[in-house]
Amino acid sequence: MTSKDKSAQKRRKAELENLREELLEAQFELRKTNKGPILVLITGNDFAGKAEVIYTFYEWLDPRFLHTRAFGLPQGIERRMPWLWRYWRTLPPTGELAFYLGSWYHQPLMRLSRGQISPTTFKRQMQEVTAFEQLLIDEGATLIKLWLQLSDSDTRKRADPALNQTVAMREWGDFSAADYEKVRSGAQYMEELTSTTEAPWIRVPSQDPQERDLRIGQILLQAIRQQLTSQPSQHPVYGWTASQNERLAALDYTLKQDKDHYQQQLSTLQQRLRQLVQHPKFARRSLLLVFEGTDAAGKGGTIRRITQCLDPRTLRVHGTRAPTEEERRLPYLWRFWRRIPAPGNVVVFDRSYYGRVLVERVEGFCTEPQWQRAYREINDFERQLADKGTLVIKFWLAITQDEQLQRFQAREGSPLKRYKLTDEDWRNRKQWPAYVQAMNDMIEHTSTQLASWHLIPAEDKRYARIQALNIVCDQLEAALK
Repeated sequence: MTSKDKSAQKRRKAELENLREELLEAQFELRKTNKGPILVLITGNDFAGKAEVIYTFYEWLDPRFLHTRAFGLPQGIERRMPWLWRYWRTLPPTGELAFYLGSWYHQPLMRLSRGQISPTTFKRQMQEVTAFEQLLIDEGATLIKLWLQLSDSDTRKRADPALNQTVAMREWGDFSAADYEKVRSGAQYMEELTSTTEAPWIRVPSQDPQERDLRIGQILLQAIRQQLTSQPSQHPVYGWTASQNERLAALDYTLKQDKDHYQQQLSTLQQRLRQLVQHPKFARRSLLLVFEGTDAAGKGGTIRRITQCLDPRTLRVHGTRAPTEEERRLPYLWRFWRRIPAPGNVVVFDRSYYGRVLVERVEGFCTEPQWQRAYREINDFERQLADKGTLVIKFWLAITQDEQLQRFQAREGSPLKRYKLTDEDWRNRKQWPAYVQAMNDMIEHTSTQLASWHLIPAEDKRYARIQALNIVCDQLEAALK
């Protein structure tokens, strides 16, 4: 080795040591300020050292706050759920870093390269990915999308068994030269469709492992520093307009259910629902029931009349409360993605993801841009569920202010019901006009063909229960046909 080579090697070593120190300091600051997270998506040519990059950063950084996610083609339950479901479940919290090997790009690109999906289907999936990434960015995440690149000659050298190369991860399997050309062409198309200003694709030459790691380290350091100095966007989301409709006032609150026939109708509808859920076709479908409404409108009683006829082994009821500390460090839809029903199952949300555009909006628990964005994010969430066979049925149970006051007072005087009434209920009552406006806006912007809202006057609880059961049975029966 010449003196010039030794000098260059010494400089590179010093540069790497300095970079490592700066990365450790930046990682500590990211953790302290609870910003982020940082998601590093690593893909590219086989033999380019994708897994080796991860090893390097586990040596350089504090591994307690690093996550590695690796995905092959979906298996088992993953194949039966919305395709982005498994990625939602693995998102890291704020303040931490995650490396993704075989990210949400791997499955579509693999299938396109093998001719298993059409370019049209691939384009639609890339549009879904772009929307998913924009949601993560809007929630404060930083995405670094890396394509590790080798020349054809370097790929052949590293693939030569005579060189005794150890490859930690191969994404593409046993591909011929023609197959790799399809991967290359598909990757170029993928880059065109998904390289955005906030999440561009970055190609990293990977012939020299040290240069590769140095370049990726510099990219990561810059991203963390930008994240540390970034401020949440306070700009309104253009295209959103407030609703002027007063849907609650238009409801007929005098509607009642005949007491003499209530039990008979209830029993008939419960038997009908039980048979529908036991139908062989339902094994390929799932049911999500969303209950929102005025405080004390009888959501709990209505839910019980629906669920008491179902098999508890395939039923889950989730009462949505204020997010936990862990949940606050993740995109707000994360906790609901984790609770969606698998095929053959029923999930009920007693309060739901609509809290972002209701209580969080009214009480100021989120910013205006956040709840304005939520309409689009929720519609996209429900569309993905419907595309995979989930029937989404949404209810708003409504009562008047006078009826609510009577029910509050009755709860105060009942030892068995007093626990249902909280200071928060009285505080929400004072915000009645704001909640009415928020409810009207929610119906206006999230009642879609795939998941429309059903507004039920609930001054008479029996009427509300029978109406809800009728709607569930009718829609489920139509879906199974």
